[in-house]
Amino acid sequence: MPSRHPLEESDLRPPGPDSASSRPVAAFPLAAIARVLRIPLACALLALGACGTIAPQGAGDGAPVVSRTDAGAVPTAGEDASQAPAGILPEGTLPEEVVADTGTTIADGEDTLHVEEANALEPVGNLWDRIRAGFAMPELDSELVAFHERKLLSRPDYLERMIERSRPYLFHIVDEVEKRGLPTELALLPFIESAMNPGATSHAKAAGLWQFIPSTGKAYDLKQNWWVDNRRDVVQSTRAALDYLEYIYGLNDNDWFLALASYNWGEGAVGRARKANRRQGKPDDYLHLRMPRETRHYVPKLIALKNIVARAEELSVPLAYLPDKPYFVTIDKLRPMDLELAAEFAQMSVEEFVALNPAHHRPVISASRNHGIILPADRLEGFVEAMKAHEAAGGVFATWQPYTLQKGDTLSSVARKFSVSVEELRKANGLRPGATLLAGSQILAPHDKVLDESRIESFAGAKLIERVETPARYYVPRRNESLVKIARRWGTSTSRLRALNGLGSKVTTVRAGTRLKVRPASVATIVTDASGRRRVVASQAVASAAPATRASAGKSSGAKTPVARTQAASGSKDAKSGRSAEAPRALRIGTRPKPAKRPAKRSM
Repeated sequence: MPSRHPLEESDLRPPGPDSASSRPVAAFPLAAIARVLRIPLACALLALGACGTIAPQGAGDGAPVVSRTDAGAVPTAGEDASQAPAGILPEGTLPEEVVADTGTTIADGEDTLHVEEANALEPVGNLWDRIRAGFAMPELDSELVAFHERKLLSRPDYLERMIERSRPYLFHIVDEVEKRGLPTELALLPFIESAMNPGATSHAKAAGLWQFIPSTGKAYDLKQNWWVDNRRDVVQSTRAALDYLEYIYGLNDNDWFLALASYNWGEGAVGRARKANRRQGKPDDYLHLRMPRETRHYVPKLIALKNIVARAEELSVPLAYLPDKPYFVTIDKLRPMDLELAAEFAQMSVEEFVALNPAHHRPVISASRNHGIILPADRLEGFVEAMKAHEAAGGVFATWQPYTLQKGDTLSSVARKFSVSVEELRKANGLRPGATLLAGSQILAPHDKVLDESRIESFAGAKLIERVETPARYYVPRRNESLVKIARRWGTSTSRLRALNGLGSKVTTVRAGTRLKVRPASVATIVTDASGRRRVVASQAVASAAPATRASAGKSSGAKTPVARTQAASGSKDAKSGRSAEAPRALRIGTRPKPAKRPAKRSM
């Protein structure tokens, strides 16, 4: 479920617009392409996908490859729907003319490729016109709509930055919304959720353009593992978001305002609010529900943005021109490859590449686990050529490979061995600052010589064996706070507290201001697997028992920082007599002095 706190904008900018080439594709067998050009099958797939989407359907290496965009495609004007499917040509057949209007299907054994292309001769319209034409939600009778219109209009720079960030993504979102016959207002929802930033993360751990929290993301098949977080993948998260929106739309009697409230607040919360209104004889529509302030403003924000887009010319809002054509292509069957190398092949900076591929966590793309990559459409031809040249030169595609730490290895020594910085190793493997890895830990490291690049495919993720040192924890009791209460608060026992602090068996309370040790310092060996599960395999306390001490005057009474106080040795009398200094006694608070005995009454 999306975050209950839609994010404000960030200044992360995606790559600037580049004109996408729309080249016709000759329809001849896939094997012939590979043979004629002497390139691997993967490169042939890439070359044919110049203006479309190449994606596997089903699992397995031999799965057919079809375009995601052909499902539910609408025939062109004047074309009979019965004639829409593209022809299948037998092997060895060369076309007499190019087919580039409704797509080309090429069969070769078990591999089937469908390439969707725009006609190169068709004029490119403005995407905003297409969005306006698809508006279908009713007006919302709320003063909050006008409030948010004024707010957006007062910040034209904010609106401009959001629109610029949307440039690589908005065409795809609009296209998917239209294919399902949904109102195009939904294409504007990522502006409200994440300010069109696929890298956005909320305090509730919601992520991506559509701000899915982990549990809802998993429910809608958005993989979240050591390698990828598909809540940030533009294609995958858009599919999941529209699936979810369609579900809650039906759940709320086909009311889009209630569906949007459910998207923000939760379907269960909206359902309970509607039931409560019905019990009280009140209307159960969006405007009459009792809901949190954020949800009350959520739908008006979307309708306000819709109104600005619809009346941009009237309101003198200069919406930047967005071409009504695909910005990117999606390549799914790809060999293992360093992310930096893929960016180099596409003639993009790493930052630009990551802006289009924010789902990738690691510096290497594992083909068996990742859902491919996204490239600007006009960069695909150069990408394929660069791959061919790199392969011809015998270059390594995936230098980041698994490495198992040996006895005596440290993160610093491993970094020196592979000529990389410690910080880069930490980032590549998701290591926290200060982590001390032990022998047996498995991480990714960049190798100079790689004999088998496919090793990366069997690497599930980093296995971290760490030595974790935990300092002692101290607590400063409040007035009249008993040991029983303190023990319950810290999940320990009174006998343990007495042993840690050298307290006598009869002590039941300690004086306010006393620094009481509640947990000893310890050293533990913790194993973290690729799924993030942590387990303690060994633990040992390292602190000896110490008496409770009174917190120093004028110092902080925080519970986390111990304050050691030592008492002076015994007096001069003890020193002269040669007796050893007496150990400092624990402060015994709560043991009141016994009252003096009353004199016995005299008998008269």
